[in-house]
Parts: sequence; structure tokens; C-alpha cells
Amino acid sequence: MDEEAEQAGVRTVAVVGLGTAGAALARRCADAGLRTIGVTADAADADRARRESAGTGIEVTCALEAVTAAGVIIEAVPERAAAKRAVLAAIAAHRAPGTPVLTTALTLTAAELAAASGGPGLHALRFVRADRLTAVELAHAPGTPERHTAVVLALLHRLGLKAHQVPDLPGSVAPVLLFALLNQAAWMHEEGHASAAALDTAVRLGCGWPDGPLRTLDAIGLDTALDVLDGLHGRLGPRFQPPPGIRELVSQGALGAKAGRGYVCGTTAAASAPATATPSTPVLAPAPVPGIGPVVVIGSGTMATGIGEVFLRGGYRTVLLARTAEKAAAADEAVRFGLERTAASGPDPAAAMTRWTATADRSVLCRAGLVIEAVVEDPAVKRDLFAELGAVCAPGTLLATTTSSLPVGECGTASGRPADVVGLHFFNPAPAMPLVELVRAAGTGEPALATARRIVTGLGKTPVECADRTGFLVNALLFPYLNDALGLLEDGAVGPALLDAAVKSVGGQPIGPTRLLDTVGADVALTVARRLYEQYGRRPEFAPAPLLERLVDGGFLGRKSAGRGVRAYLTEAAAAVAA
Repeated sequence: MDEEAEQAGVRTVAVVGLGTAGAALARRCADAGLRTIGVTADAADADRARRESAGTGIEVTCALEAVTAAGVIIEAVPERAAAKRAVLAAIAAHRAPGTPVLTTALTLTAAELAAASGGPGLHALRFVRADRLTAVELAHAPGTPERHTAVVLALLHRLGLKAHQVPDLPGSVAPVLLFALLNQAAWMHEEGHASAAALDTAVRLGCGWPDGPLRTLDAIGLDTALDVLDGLHGRLGPRFQPPPGIRELVSQGALGAKAGRGYVCGTTAAASAPATATPSTPVLAPAPVPGIGPVVVIGSGTMATGIGEVFLRGGYRTVLLARTAEKAAAADEAVRFGLERTAASGPDPAAAMTRWTATADRSVLCRAGLVIEAVVEDPAVKRDLFAELGAVCAPGTLLATTTSSLPVGECGTASGRPADVVGLHFFNPAPAMPLVELVRAAGTGEPALATARRIVTGLGKTPVECADRTGFLVNALLFPYLNDALGLLEDGAVGPALLDAAVKSVGGQPIGPTRLLDTVGADVALTVARRLYEQYGRRPEFAPAPLLERLVDGGFLGRKSAGRGVRAYLTEAAAAVAA
């Protein structure tokens, strides 16, 4: 491909605009051995760019006519429509005939900017973070010559950038999904649902992100993110309306990583984040909280047995309470298998099982020091259970719910002793996942919260504290993101394979949204989406996607339906239309 780029005449690249994105692209071009001309209209900005690029070989100038020497020109000025059009028009006056032009515009399409660029055609180069630039989405305006696309693809290959050719959409594919999630996280922080450190820790540990959403915004640059959000808000609606806080930070010069100040960069919140805000591995030596025990886990499904295994590993006397003796026996087998499977790195299974009981005898509740319910996500079932717990458990017994989407406060009210009730939202599989969302309802007492915090930390898990709201932190961000992804698939502009590939490589996610939805289950996603829709006052941007409704109606639930999920549904739907 290096030879192809040379044959196409790409020996010199001009980058117009040397902000965060432009400077990153210029460095990649210079590192690839290309003559690189960096153009900026501001003399002070040019001086800064010369200092920052010293020794890289980048030629910095304020003279736009320097682009005449380039075989490819990249426009990378800030994400403002008027500025983009003006610079593209100025480039058109100086570029050599037939020179491909790329724009980093994200909120405007290549088609909308093509006229300003002087034609023929225009490519749009889209990405999320300039500091982790390994892949891009590439779109082009109608009428773009194929030879231009070939030159651009060869250049991107030379720069070491994987290119996903995508439709020319406002916000593109991975970026539009990620900016919606980042914006929602900023709103959750602004509304006091959790600290910046808690939000970032929850998403890192619960979703596998390398950075949390607020640190990601800092890395993008809060001024850049604000411009993008303003543009997408105007094009795509209220999902992208930025919170006042980000505008205030920008007005104060707190632009994120590049300024050393932002949501987490340079803040006391970042500096004083608790030690538990970093990933941890399960403790091998028992570290139970004195006076807590036995622990009773109610339920017999995957989450209940996983939590039971976690407490056994933590050194607690643990009882699993199932509805029937048969379910108790099956749960017992699952926990024994889990301990034996990891015997080399965990506690001795035989020793651990001396502290273990699986039973259907509800009298164990009377002797519990901690009760954790992991029963079906049905409000009526949970209310009845907590009414029972309030009546039969000893005074001071800590009562916890593992609900992932129902209000913890309702459980507290049903128990008649809300000060003893907390939310402990473990993630599946509980023995492996390091995160536990620690939820304080309006009536939760400080002693109960402090005890729960010590218990979770002693288990080798990371507690993040959050408000009692639908979805807590991770699910409140994750499920709207999955819903948005289905919206992209709805009109067929992008398919699931391209969507997943772009989100993984351009968005930096560990798994694509359709694969993640198949893992979680479309039925679970629909249940949570409906509850979030109610939480947000039935705002249309949070309404469950019609495709999600059809997946559930047709039984395309993903892994739990023999792997028949999003891709199988779309394939069969396309075949039915063709027939």
C-alpha cells in the first residue's frame, strides 16, 4: 500500500487546522515519512504548534497557499459549520486540480460541505478520540471520483489507520452512539446521581471501557465535545443537548486534558478518588466484616449462585435460600462447580463448602446478619419478599436487593424498616466482575450504607455509590446506547457487522452493540428500556426502538434463544422481503 500511495502521488499532505485533531493527524503523517504541512491562520497558534511539533518534521505555516503542494488536504478546523465552509472554500481556491480533500466534520455531512470544497466530491474522516487514533470512519459525498477514494484509502493504510467505509450520516456511526452516551453521563453527573469518579469507575469496570465517560470527554477536549454536541443537538434532537456544566467549564478555560482542568483532569475529585476506584482482583484470604453472618442469598438463578460463591470466597458463612428443595440442590451443584473450577487460584473448595448451605427452609432468615435478594425482577414479588424480611429478620439485619432496574426505596418501604435497606447491584458473572453499585435510597441509614461499603470492599470488589434511580449508573447509560444502536439499524443504512466493527475499532469498545445485546438478551433490554422511558417522563428520544419490540415479539432474544438474535432477525426479515 505504501507503493500505491506513492504511485498515486501522495508524498505531501497538508493539514489545515492544528487543534487536537489536526495536530494528531499531522503527527501521523510525519511519522509515516510524508512531507507534512500544518496550516493555521493564527500566528500565536502557529508558534505553539511549532514548539509542540519540534523535531517531527512538520512544516507549520500561516499561509494557506502552501496547500498547493499537497497531494491530499485534510481540513481539521473546529466543528462549526460557518468555519468549516469558509476554510473549505479557501482551500478550493489554492489546491491543485484533482487533489482529494478530507474534512473532519462530524455533525455536517460530506454532501452538505461538498459545494464549499469546490468539488468534485469530498471525503469525511470521522473518529472519536484523537489521542487514541487507530481507526476511522470514512464517508464521501455523491460524485466523489473513485480514484480519490483509492488515494485516500491508500493514505490511511500508510498512516496505520483502519478505515470503515460508512454512509454519509450526521454523527456517522460509532461517534453518534458514543457522544449520546457521553452526554448522558455528563447530565447524570450534573444532576447529582453520582460523582465523576464513581461514574467513570462504573463504566470502566461494568462495561470494560479503558476510560470512563467523563475522562473520555476530557480527552476529546470539552470545547471540541461542546461544538459536536451543539451541532448534533441541532441536527438530531434533545438526546444531544449538552448540560450547562460543560458550557460553564469551557467558559472557564477548563477544556479537559489539554488544559489540565476538566471533569476529572486536574480536579480534586480525580485526585481524591478512593482507592476502591481502581480495578481489583478477588481477595484470596477471607476478609469478612466482623459480626456479619450468616449471609443469606435468596434465589437460585445465575446471579444468586454467583453471589453465593462470592461470599464463600470472602470467608462468610453463606446460605442460599431457594423456593424448592430441587432448586436448592441445583444451586448447590452450581456453586460447588464454580469453586472447583477455580481451585488453583481460589480458596480450597472443601474448606469453603464447610461454610455453605443450600436450602428451601425459610427459617434461616431469622438468624441472618445480611440478606441479599436475587429473585425475579418483578416489583410485586420483591415487595412481598421485603415485607416478609422486615417481619422475620432480627433488628439491625442488613437487607439488600440486587435489582438492576427497580427502585430500592420501594423495597425499603415494603420492609417497614427502610434504614436497613440498601441496593447491592452485582454484575454478571458475579465472581469475575469487580464492580458493585452501592445504592442509597432516600430512607437508607448511614450505618447500613457504611456496613455495606465495608462488606463489598472486603470481598475484593469495587463499590461505586449512586442515587436510587432506574438503571442506577451502568444500565442507565448502557441500555439507551443499545437502543440507539438499534435505531441505526432500523432503516438499513448500516448493517450489524459494520456497526459492531466500527464501534469496536473507532469507538474503542470491547464488544459491538448487537453482540452485546444478544449477550444481555433483547427481553431484558426491552424491560429496562421501558422503565427508563417512564423514568425520563416518556421523552420520545428514550422510547424503546421499534426493532427492539420486534425482536422480543419474534423470540429473537440472542444467546438465550439458541443464539438467534439481531443478525438472525435481520437476515430472515430481508429474505422475507425479497421473497
